[in-house]
Amino acid sequence: MEVRQIAIHNIVSFTPSNSEFFHVFLKHAKPLCKDLKALVKEDTAIAHDALRSLINLSGETVICAELDDEDFIKHLIFNVIVSKTNILADLGCMLLSNMCKNDNVSGKVLNLSGKPVEGLTTATSAVGQLADIFLKGTDKGYNPQCNFDFLASVFATLATFPKGRTLLFAKDDNALSPLSKIVCFTEHPSVIRRGGVITTIKNASFAVENHPALLDEDDINVLPYILLPLCGPEEFDLEDMEGMPEDIQLLPPTKTREADAHLRETLLEGLIILTSTRQGRDYLREKKTYPVIQKMHLAETEDHVQEVAEQIVNMLMRDEVPEITEIEEVKPEGDDEDAITEV
Repeated sequence: MEVRQIAIHNIVSFTPSNSEFFHVFLKHAKPLCKDLKALVKEDTAIAHDALRSLINLSGETVICAELDDEDFIKHLIFNVIVSKTNILADLGCMLLSNMCKNDNVSGKVLNLSGKPVEGLTTATSAVGQLADIFLKGTDKGYNPQCNFDFLASVFATLATFPKGRTLLFAKDDNALSPLSKIVCFTEHPSVIRRGGVITTIKNASFAVENHPALLDEDDINVLPYILLPLCGPEEFDLEDMEGMPEDIQLLPPTKTREADAHLRETLLEGLIILTSTRQGRDYLREKKTYPVIQKMHLAETEDHVQEVAEQIVNMLMRDEVPEITEIEEVKPEGDDEDAITEV
């Protein structure tokens, strides 16, 4: 065991993309990944360095293809990530985020199910269990060593698949969907967590048949979570505030707008998708979305973000005609964070 531990510890230093030996690992991806996957199942010290090595390498397509292994995916999710005591859960989340860039891996994750976990979840689908641990594990609330932020990137990728969107909207025994458990993090301090959630919301919105659930105040109620990050310290007229979601009324003068321009754009693109039906447009008008976008547009410094805001204004302020063609310009996207390649 000591020999394996020393060997894998030395290997880690050669796995970052700027290593002169990086190409050697890619050339021998098949036997390398077979050994590293086996080492992930060893004791903590060895598994730690095996996971780090795989994270560094898994930004490469050839490595992800070798990780398309149902038994390994099950071990990673149910034994590493979902475990309350495994101190390597965050490394597991990072690796799963990279692995899901491979469509076959995402498909296997979407088909996985496991036993309910006492104290965590009654869900049996892997997606349902991951959503529960993402919620309950926030800021190390479930596993004292892990925060599970990188699961947000997993959800963003899975939401690009029709089955992923179906599972995100599927309700559990408490009439709660996985999506309803994760939308509240659009203003979380961690850009990894909030960025993944914002992208998940946008991608999930392509399930137009679920827009009523997305907008329903007694269901997912996504609109306040989209609008809050777009709000700054500006005050609204009393007339404009009437009908607004309560969460965005009377915000403090210290309120700050989302700092990342790409995430502001993604939030706006989510709103555009919600305007693709008459019901959605009427609801956004009723909830006074226009004044929020108007003030955000005035404060915006990025031209490409302003252009998206103007599209929303055009959709909301236009005269209605018989049903319009649904918007197709905005496509589902994976989480835009680069693969984690150096840990």
